[in-house]
Amino acid sequence: MFNIRWDNLRNKIIIWAFAPATIILVTVALVSLYAYQRVAENLVMERNLGLTKLSARLLAAELKAYTDPLSDQFLSVFDSGMVVFDARGKVLAAEPEQLRGWGDDWPNRLPFNQMIRSSEPVFSNIVINDQQSAKVIIAFVPATGRSGESMGGVAGLFRLRMSTDSSFYNSIEKLRRGENDFIYLVDGNGRVIHHSDPAYIGRDFSARAAVQYVLDRKAGALRTRDPDDRDIVASFAPIPGTPWGLIAEENWAALTQSSRSYGQSLLLLLALGVIVPMLIVAFGIKRITLPIKELIRAAQEVAGGNFDQRITAATGDELEELAKQFNLMAARLQGSYSQLERKVADRTKELAALNKLAAVVSRSLNLEEIMNDALDEALETMDMGKGQAFILDEETRELVLIAHRGLAEETVRYTSRLPLEASTSGLAAKDGRPVFRRVADYPRSGLKSLVQREGVELVISIPLLAKGKTVGAIDLGSESWRYIATEELAMLSAIGHQIGVAVENAQLYEQAQVLAITEERNRLARDLHDAVTQTLFSASLIAETLPSLWESDQEEGRQLLQDLRQLSRGALAEMRTLLLELRPAALAETSIKDLLHQLAEAAAGRTGASITVTVKDHCELPSQVHVALYRIAQEALNNIVKHAHASRVEISLHCHSPTGGERDGKRVELNISDDGEGFDPSRVAPTCLGLGIMSERAQAAGATLRIESQLGSGTRVVVVWRAKNN
Repeated sequence: MFNIRWDNLRNKIIIWAFAPATIILVTVALVSLYAYQRVAENLVMERNLGLTKLSARLLAAELKAYTDPLSDQFLSVFDSGMVVFDARGKVLAAEPEQLRGWGDDWPNRLPFNQMIRSSEPVFSNIVINDQQSAKVIIAFVPATGRSGESMGGVAGLFRLRMSTDSSFYNSIEKLRRGENDFIYLVDGNGRVIHHSDPAYIGRDFSARAAVQYVLDRKAGALRTRDPDDRDIVASFAPIPGTPWGLIAEENWAALTQSSRSYGQSLLLLLALGVIVPMLIVAFGIKRITLPIKELIRAAQEVAGGNFDQRITAATGDELEELAKQFNLMAARLQGSYSQLERKVADRTKELAALNKLAAVVSRSLNLEEIMNDALDEALETMDMGKGQAFILDEETRELVLIAHRGLAEETVRYTSRLPLEASTSGLAAKDGRPVFRRVADYPRSGLKSLVQREGVELVISIPLLAKGKTVGAIDLGSESWRYIATEELAMLSAIGHQIGVAVENAQLYEQAQVLAITEERNRLARDLHDAVTQTLFSASLIAETLPSLWESDQEEGRQLLQDLRQLSRGALAEMRTLLLELRPAALAETSIKDLLHQLAEAAAGRTGASITVTVKDHCELPSQVHVALYRIAQEALNNIVKHAHASRVEISLHCHSPTGGERDGKRVELNISDDGEGFDPSRVAPTCLGLGIMSERAQAAGATLRIESQLGSGTRVVVVWRAKNN
């Protein structure tokens, strides 16, 4: 098969040149063929209808001859016998004799009344002859008197069968028009009286469209399909003088065979009318498109990176001009590609420098380390040997020197603090982009003399920016002058932004550290004031009162000594608790038993209440559970000290380890109860953070928290933790 390339210019020209003509020719051919077929179809249907009507009239004439008593064929055509009857339907004679057995009620089963009223022969539909057990057609021939009254008549019987000795069937069969045709006769109920195929005789064809039309006494022709799903033309016409209809069927393919040959000839002519001119044009276009192919080949070479391609086209037309322009384009591309390679190499170097700088400045949050590393990378990137890195002091608007390279000590001392507006860095910060200057263009100053003494001819100042704000600057110095390209300045600007972000992060980190230290100091100060200071103040008052009281009442003095001892132990416990807060690791290392005792002593020293601690069994707990139980106990005791006004507090911790036969894992239960004022849990304000914090700590540790309290009946806090079985 031909493989048509749609991306081929020659094929496109041919297609676009001949497509409209081809479409028009094909349309004309199809319309002509369609019109011819329609005309042929109408002519065929009209011819078949005329033939069928004529056949119906001929058959009616044959039937009339069979029923004419004066005809020679009157007695010979009725192959199933004859019956003579009177005006009341009584059988007078019959041949054969057994037809007398019809009986006197046969007029009720046959159209007797129609026959009696008619002066012409009457033909019945298919009926069953009970005496002969056969399907028959009955022709009634009336007999009339001189005055026209009915005298009875003769009934002749035709048997439904194919027989060459039957005049009735021979009359129908000779109506066939060809070997591929079918002709059949149906009665008034649509049942087949005769068919070219004997197998259909006696069948019910009333469902067929042509039969339905002819039963309505209509004549016509239509396209339809036979039971074998073949396309046919069925023409139909009623038989005059009978309730019957005649239908003729012809194969549509056979009828239209001549039109198909005409269509094939038309298509052949159409193909020749398109293909021959196309071949001629294709040959001519091939000569035209050869230079274009050469141009495509050269363009592909150029696209592959071979810019040495040149083409020639001595055609004297637009193609020759196109070849000249292509050669000019290839030459310019060759020059541009070389320049682009240099730019790509420079850009790659810049990106590598930026990536390296980002990796260096982001590995530390120490400001000095960041500035030293940034200065080294900037010097390496620009291939310079001298430089300084400054941080901007917001209060004094001065640049503070953090790092330097390759400079004399005198220059370092002079530039340790520089006013921002009086330096090249100030100009760069004002413009928000790097600047470069000849040292010779500096205004006369001590700084110019020092820089010239260093042998520096070129200075590049890079502002360090973070969120559009200047946070510092870097100055780079070179002992030889060179022009700094725009691409280099753009790279230095990106470097300044990168370093500026790192500087801002380091400053924020330092501020966060200072803020955290300040907050921790304030918290410790509050805790010392709320707990230890008040306890020590109470102990100091007792110590001052004790000497004078001892002289007057030693028993009261001993009680005060006991209170002093309890306050001192409470203060010591508070201090230990604060030390644990300062060293979180020690909190996890200290046993839960010691922690609970320490909390109890601290709370007892603050309230004077009796606090007992009971720990049953040894508890080895996960660190998270260990700390959670401590914090919950701490919060519960703080609530007791602040709100409960309790005189007795009990703390118990029970650690239950499973034995070999038990299915449950380790279980730990912490109980803290007091005899204080209690509260109504349903009326606790949402702003009460203590209970919420205890609940959150228990949930985070995988434990359950239950708080039981009533007004005037104290409070009980229960925490239960169960280890999960693997």
